[in-house]
Amino acid sequence: MPAACARRPAAAVAPRPSAPVVRLVPLERDPVALAADRRLLHADERAHADRATAAVARRRIALRAALRRLTGSFLALPPAAVPLHAGEHGRPELDVEGADVACSRSGEHGLVAVAVGCRMGVDVEQIAPWSHDALDEGWLSPAERAALLDLAPPARALAATRCWTRKEAVLKGTGSGLTDHLAALEVGVVPGPVVVGDWLVEDVPAPRGFVASIATSPSHPVEEPPRGRADR
Repeated sequence: MPAACARRPAAAVAPRPSAPVVRLVPLERDPVALAADRRLLHADERAHADRATAAVARRRIALRAALRRLTGSFLALPPAAVPLHAGEHGRPELDVEGADVACSRSGEHGLVAVAVGCRMGVDVEQIAPWSHDALDEGWLSPAERAALLDLAPPARALAATRCWTRKEAVLKGTGSGLTDHLAALEVGVVPGPVVVGDWLVEDVPAPRGFVASIATSPSHPVEEPPRGRADR
C-alpha cells in the first residue's frame, strides 16, 4: 500500500488519512449498473463521455462514477454531490482544500484514488508485448534501457510496462501530461518503491496481465487549477 503522505490543512469536510485510498474497479458494467453510473455524472462529464465511441463512453462513465463513489464515501457526501471538475490536461480536480483525486483506465480495468495532504497520480496499463523497438522510442533513460536488457527476455514486457506506468503516474500527478522529456524521468524497471525527486512511486497490485502505479508528493501543494476539458 502507498506510504503515508504528509498532512496538510484540509477543509472541515475532509478526513486526514495516513495514506491515499486506492481502488481497482471493473469498467465492464451491465446496462442497469451503467445507467445508475450515468445518473451520478454532471452534464459536462456525460458530454465528454458521449464524444467517444460507445465502448470508450461506457468505460469513461464507469470510471468517473467509481471516482465519485470512492470520493463521496471518503468525504461523507453523496457521489453526485462530490465537487469534481476537470483541470489542465484533463486531470480530475477536487474542490476540497488539501484533498486530491486521481484515476486511470486500461481495457476493462480502472484505478481510482483519493487522499488528503499530498498530490498524487495513478496509472494502470495492460502489459504490452515486448519489442526491442521500445529501446529506441526515447522514453527510457540509459539506465532503464540497460536494466531491461539485463533481464531475461520473458521478463522484459512486464518490466517495461511497469516503467511506463510509473512515469505516467508522476506526470499525471504534476498535471503536466506526457512530455518530450520522459527519458529524464528515471523510475527504474524492477518492483519496489522508487523516489523520484519529490515523488514516491509505488506499485499497486493489479489483475493478471496489467500493471498499476501510484505517485505521491507531500511537497507539491494541492491547488485548484484552471478549469479545462474532462479527464480521459
